[in-house]
Amino acid sequence: MAYKELRQQVEALKRQLTQAFVEDTVSALLRQGEDVGGGVNAFRLVKHLLGNPSLRDVEVVWAYERLKPALRSALEQIPSLYYFEGD
Repeated sequence: MAYKELRQQVEALKRQLTQAFVEDTVSALLRQGEDVGGGVNAFRLVKHLLGNPSLRDVEVVWAYERLKPALRSALEQIPSLYYFEGD
Protein backbone atom coordinates (compact mmCIF):
# COMPACT_ATOMS: atom_id res chain seq x y z
CA MET A 1 0.00 0.00 0.00
CA ALA A 2 1.28 3.47 -0.82
CA TYR A 3 1.88 5.69 2.18
CA LYS A 4 -0.17 8.46 0.59
CA GLU A 5 -3.21 6.18 0.56
CA LEU A 6 -2.43 4.91 4.06
CA ARG A 7 -2.10 8.49 5.35
CA GLN A 8 -5.54 9.32 3.90
CA GLN A 9 -7.08 6.27 5.58
CA VAL A 10 -5.43 7.12 8.89
CA GLU A 11 -6.61 10.73 8.77
CA ALA A 12 -10.18 9.64 8.00
CA LEU A 13 -10.07 7.04 10.77
CA LYS A 14 -8.85 9.55 13.37
CA ARG A 15 -12.13 11.43 13.04
CA GLN A 16 -14.08 8.22 13.75
CA LEU A 17 -12.20 7.20 16.90
CA THR A 18 -14.86 8.12 19.40
CA GLN A 19 -15.30 6.37 22.70
CA ALA A 20 -18.31 4.39 21.42
CA PHE A 21 -16.62 3.41 18.15
CA VAL A 22 -13.46 2.16 19.88
CA GLU A 23 -15.45 0.34 22.55
CA ASP A 24 -17.58 -1.43 19.94
CA THR A 25 -14.53 -2.35 17.87
CA VAL A 26 -12.53 -3.72 20.79
CA SER A 27 -15.57 -5.64 22.07
CA ALA A 28 -16.06 -7.22 18.63
CA LEU A 29 -12.41 -8.25 18.50
CA LEU A 30 -12.57 -9.68 22.03
CA ARG A 31 -15.58 -11.78 21.03
CA GLN A 32 -13.37 -13.27 18.30
CA GLY A 33 -10.79 -14.16 20.94
CA GLU A 34 -7.99 -12.61 22.94
CA ASP A 35 -4.45 -12.25 21.67
CA VAL A 36 -1.46 -13.87 23.35
CA GLY A 37 -1.07 -12.18 26.72
CA GLY A 38 -4.75 -11.22 26.82
CA GLY A 39 -6.79 -8.46 25.31
CA VAL A 40 -6.35 -7.07 21.81
CA ASN A 41 -2.92 -6.08 20.61
CA ALA A 42 -2.31 -2.88 18.67
CA PHE A 43 -1.39 -4.65 15.42
CA ARG A 44 -4.68 -6.53 15.32
CA LEU A 45 -6.67 -3.44 16.27
CA VAL A 46 -5.04 -1.21 13.63
CA LYS A 47 -5.41 -3.80 10.88
CA HIS A 48 -9.07 -4.23 11.81
CA LEU A 49 -9.75 -0.49 12.01
CA LEU A 50 -8.16 0.08 8.62
CA GLY A 51 -9.96 -2.93 7.16
CA ASN A 52 -6.76 -4.41 5.82
CA PRO A 53 -5.47 -7.58 7.49
CA SER A 54 -2.65 -7.84 4.95
CA LEU A 55 -0.88 -4.62 5.98
CA ARG A 56 2.84 -5.14 6.43
CA ASP A 57 4.25 -4.71 9.95
CA VAL A 58 6.04 -1.51 8.99
CA GLU A 59 2.77 -0.04 7.72
CA VAL A 60 0.92 -1.04 10.87
CA VAL A 61 3.58 0.58 13.05
CA TRP A 62 3.49 3.73 10.91
CA ALA A 63 -0.32 3.94 11.17
CA TYR A 64 -0.37 3.08 14.87
CA GLU A 65 2.06 5.87 15.73
CA ARG A 66 -0.35 8.34 14.14
CA LEU A 67 -3.48 6.79 15.68
CA LYS A 68 -2.05 6.25 19.17
CA PRO A 69 -3.08 9.61 20.70
CA ALA A 70 -6.70 9.27 19.53
CA LEU A 71 -6.88 5.60 20.57
CA ARG A 72 -5.42 6.37 23.99
CA SER A 73 -7.86 9.23 24.49
CA ALA A 74 -10.85 7.05 23.58
CA LEU A 75 -9.70 4.12 25.72
CA GLU A 76 -9.15 6.35 28.75
CA GLN A 77 -12.89 7.13 28.68
CA ILE A 78 -13.92 3.46 28.81
CA PRO A 79 -13.74 2.12 32.39
CA SER A 80 -13.94 -1.53 31.32
CA LEU A 81 -10.92 -1.20 28.98
CA TYR A 82 -7.44 0.12 29.48
CA TYR A 83 -4.52 1.11 27.33
CA PHE A 84 -1.38 -0.84 28.14
CA GLU A 85 1.91 0.25 26.66
CA GLY A 86 4.54 -2.45 26.80
CA ASP A 87 8.29 -2.17 27.21
